[in-house]
Amino acid sequence: GDSSVIIYLQPPGVTPLGGSAVIHCEYQRHGGTFVLYRSGKKLRTLKPHGRRAEFLISNVTRSFAGPYTCHYMHGDNRTILARSDTLEVLVEELQGPSPVLSILPEHEVTAGSDVLLRCTFWNDSATCFLYLEGPAGTHYQFPSTEATLHLSQVEPGNGGRYTCQCFIKQTPPTWSIPSEFLELVVR
Repeated sequence: GDSSVIIYLQPPGVTPLGGSAVIHCEYQRHGGTFVLYRSGKKLRTLKPHGRRAEFLISNVTRSFAGPYTCHYMHGDNRTILARSDTLEVLVEELQGPSPVLSILPEHEVTAGSDVLLRCTFWNDSATCFLYLEGPAGTHYQFPSTEATLHLSQVEPGNGGRYTCQCFIKQTPPTWSIPSEFLELVVR
């Protein structure tokens, strides 16, 4: 509900080995601090800017992977006011080419329209994932047969920057580099 901390990864999807990523923690109140945990161990205390705190990691190693949670602590007495859901961070060596994302009928639509998001990839046996950037934190797994997502009667909340990324079931299994971001605008 409203009382939980929002945690999300930027950019969304699988984090490339050697790349960089930001974990965002957000809460509706001011004045406290965030504590970030990985696998239940305290990783660090984050000072918020307004309602949000950011944990930047560059030159990502495999040790960055794992389940993250963020707690919001009240002032000096260190009372936990709220916790986030668990954010699973995956770190993999990514390989090209990237999938191609398209939005039909167009990038800018009116509320109530139907929209089709299509992820096209060179390998039929891959499973592709679609991510919506930001605190909504949504990700959809496409059925592996057809990498399309149909959004009916879109609302402004469906708007934002989307990207897709594919998992190739081969030996060894590999993740693709993500597609370019495409922005869906709902008016």
